[in-house]
Amino acid sequence: MLSDQALDENLDRIDYYAILGVPRDATTDQVREAFHRFALRHHPDQHVDAAGGAARSLRIFKRGAEGYRVLLDPVLRARYDAAVARGEVRLTPEAERRAVAQEARVVTTSEPPLPADVAGLYNQAAEAFKRGDLRNAKAFLLLVSRKTNHPRVQSLTREILEAERALLRRR
Repeated sequence: MLSDQALDENLDRIDYYAILGVPRDATTDQVREAFHRFALRHHPDQHVDAAGGAARSLRIFKRGAEGYRVLLDPVLRARYDAAVARGEVRLTPEAERRAVAQEARVVTTSEPPLPADVAGLYNQAAEAFKRGDLRNAKAFLLLVSRKTNHPRVQSLTREILEAERALLRRR
């Protein structure tokens, strides 16, 4: 367990799970128990007489309370886990707005995910296309199209064909 000073100094780099000392798959009961232990140790009332300790413990306690609120709510927790995957350690209002926007994109997209066995080839085709390497993009896409007729594959095929036509018109 980190000392109060180390915790305060690293507060902006530590996620809620580490602050409360729970694993990522902790149940709500485990989160509650951990927060109660955390509150006993870091509540500002416990550090009134310490020089500079009251302000430090208040910062730590506020972050722990923020984590407790987020980790107990299943929707906020899912949004937080997505934010952590993006490298964020807090679910700030801005991070929450981004998570909600991402959820909206996922919900409104009726397109199924690419099959796992062709996702790598598709990505190589897309990268080759971005580099302007139409020959390799077509080669990778041909391999992908033999295994799936996914909408993204169809879309990339159209883009490559349009780019080829534009190239031919210039000649």
